[in-house]
Amino acid sequence: MGAAAGGGFGAASAPAPPPPPLSGRNYTNLLQLSPGVAGGNFNSLLQASTPAAAEGMDFDDLYEYKLKDRVTIRKNQSAMVPIVQSEIRAEKVSVWSLGHGSAHPLRGVWLTNTSGETLDGGNFGVLEDEIFAGQGLLDPIKPDERRLLSYATDLGMLVREAGSETPQRNIRVAIAHGVMIRTSEAQQKYTYTVRNEDASQRTLIIEHPVRPGWSLSQDTLRPEETTVSTYRFRVIIAPKQAATLEIKESHPIETRVELTNLTDDQLALMIKDGAVTAEVEQALRKILSQKDTVTALDSEAEKRGQEIESIYNDQQRLRENLKALKGSAEEKALTQRYTQQLSDQETRLDKLNVEKTDFQRKSADAQEQLDKMIEELAIEATL
Repeated sequence: MGAAAGGGFGAASAPAPPPPPLSGRNYTNLLQLSPGVAGGNFNSLLQASTPAAAEGMDFDDLYEYKLKDRVTIRKNQSAMVPIVQSEIRAEKVSVWSLGHGSAHPLRGVWLTNTSGETLDGGNFGVLEDEIFAGQGLLDPIKPDERRLLSYATDLGMLVREAGSETPQRNIRVAIAHGVMIRTSEAQQKYTYTVRNEDASQRTLIIEHPVRPGWSLSQDTLRPEETTVSTYRFRVIIAPKQAATLEIKESHPIETRVELTNLTDDQLALMIKDGAVTAEVEQALRKILSQKDTVTALDSEAEKRGQEIESIYNDQQRLRENLKALKGSAEEKALTQRYTQQLSDQETRLDKLNVEKTDFQRKSADAQEQLDKMIEELAIEATL
């Protein structure tokens, strides 16, 4: 529905030459709304039938009003000149925002500038049934722009909000080029409960913040309007009744795991959380088994290396003892004994070096096979 509206008035004094263009910035508007009627009247000082005496022109972000006719003002007198007189659309609503700090919403008007002109900024007042209902401020409104304005506290409605979180839900797992990417989803739910104590049906606009990285779930009511920072949901509440709005949001979370660093404990936790499918579990177990093979071969090679080092240390001790025996009574007997030990150790060293080299070669082959398994593994599954 529409209502007559005036965008503002210019004041003038002193005689004669044509007055300069008026911006209309200091006008006072009254927005007149009747219960249950979508409409507004911005003309506070002149009747709706008074024609506008100015026309507007845009200059980038500025706007200029020019009087259509000359205005003559007598000495010691002043005049109010209508600048914009046009019908615009306005809907009576109430507004409540998350973080508002009060259980009572604000009374408001959802205004669409259908005048074809820019309405300059200023203050406005609201009348309901010829009774003052509140006032507020508005910024300049371009043609066809929609603006939600508030002007007073609405004592006829109460809003209660409660939020809750649900456990993360696993969505997808993908493996490629040695990296496993697990995608899960964090979820939050907000429940708005509205009570209408009025004797007539009411419309409430709930403003819910837009959070970076979060999106509305598919089963959430679509907002009537979305701005850069706010979702706006429309809720209709019957007289003396309550209504509920549930808003569910989700946020994707990615977890990356290098398969070369994968452990048995990590896989066990993934299985417990339902983060992998049977196919993925089987493929990962093969990789873990191959990693165990490489680890076992490396361990055997390391054992040989430790024994070789121990024999080298013991041989150093025997050689020092041989030096100390020279000229002693036990020299002959101990020399023969130590020489035999050194000979046995050399035989053992030859065997250990062969075994160590063999285990190192097998480990390198197993590692090469493991690298190939990891690189070639490519799986994508929905959980």
